[in-house]
Amino acid sequence: MKKLILFLILSFLWRVGGFAQGDFTRIYHPIINEAELAIVDTNYYDALDYYKEAFANVKKPFAKDYYNAAICASMIGKLPLTFEYLEKIVEKGYPSDSLRKDVFFHYVADTCKRWPEFEKQMRLVKPNINWELRDSLNKLYALSMKNFRTPLTEELRDYFRKNVKAKEIIISKKDTIIRETNVGDSLYFFGNLPQNLKIQQDSLRKMNDKKYTDALNLVSQNLSKLIDNYNFPDENMIGLSGYEYKVISPRFGRFSIASQSFNDLMFNKSLMISLLENPSFSNNKDFLSNMIQAIRDGKLAPQQISNVAFSRFNNITKSFETFPIAYTMGKVQVLQLQLDSNLNCAKAEGIQNKKFWKKEKLTDYSEAEINNKRQDIGLEKLADAYKKAFFKAYPTPFMINGGTYQKELSYISSCDVLEKMLKESVIIR
Repeated sequence: MKKLILFLILSFLWRVGGFAQGDFTRIYHPIINEAELAIVDTNYYDALDYYKEAFANVKKPFAKDYYNAAICASMIGKLPLTFEYLEKIVEKGYPSDSLRKDVFFHYVADTCKRWPEFEKQMRLVKPNINWELRDSLNKLYALSMKNFRTPLTEELRDYFRKNVKAKEIIISKKDTIIRETNVGDSLYFFGNLPQNLKIQQDSLRKMNDKKYTDALNLVSQNLSKLIDNYNFPDENMIGLSGYEYKVISPRFGRFSIASQSFNDLMFNKSLMISLLENPSFSNNKDFLSNMIQAIRDGKLAPQQISNVAFSRFNNITKSFETFPIAYTMGKVQVLQLQLDSNLNCAKAEGIQNKKFWKKEKLTDYSEAEINNKRQDIGLEKLADAYKKAFFKAYPTPFMINGGTYQKELSYISSCDVLEKMLKESVIIR
């Protein structure tokens, strides 16, 4: 019934022109939200139907959603569809050799007779990516992360050699070894200096700061030009986040948590967002409006906007400017209660092994106000974000962006404390 109602609403809006053609915040993300909620409820048949519907509405769905849909298809035994969606991911630049090492798909690779042939075909797929643009962005990212270091003066170097020693800790299988070593040419190892050396130190630090500021200004200027020329480069233009995968891909263990971290990096970390995270990049251009338009155009997932600082320093006004984008991303506290062994009260029965979750307390805005703002940029309602946050607090192969969580083990020493916790909007899962 829920699917039917959603379909009728979308069909009606299309007929009356309720939203613009291609606006992902209206024709894509609401359906993806339903798919992810179906995953939360372990209803993979409905989830896959929602994904099919969302993919049919746009030309270029997100790789993250193809990945989730491929898992759903595998869960219900529709392997041809699994292969179809995985191929879409490889076309966007996901390393084909990483599929066999994936936290979920290594099971499929080990049990499916068709996998070797599929893997062979995937090695022949050539991503249609603007490699020149991608390399330019990678260079800008490297420059934005560069640690500038001006060589020390001879006097500072001499003082370092005579007075500063650092300890290097080496951990072996048997014991821990601590040895003294000269660690390099860094200003950070100088504490109380003579006045003449302090002046030299301050001067060098100012030089380093200027180099860093100049580099950020250069990155900002070039990034602004790229956005003007390419209208916010996305995963369809430059592939998935690529500045780390060449290093990580050959190294992460087949069954280790690193493979899941690799997927998080590839699917949920945009190279453009990584550059925009630095507050200095907002000085010369209103990147925020570009980001919101990119979300509507399907170039940026709405949850990625939370990675960019809401408070930016403006060099012109010399003050911080706050952008209340969505007010909150949906935070929950996931609780596991540890009861005192001597505790004996009626409500303690069966509590020990259950999980609870408690949503955040809203202060400045009502939930309705927050929901209006969130849905305007394609985010789910807070209630849905809370459900996803609780779901993500436990191991899962799915890439669910909505909501954030914090785990906590709470020790309960008395029936009064337990009674209080159960009254404070703590909900049994």
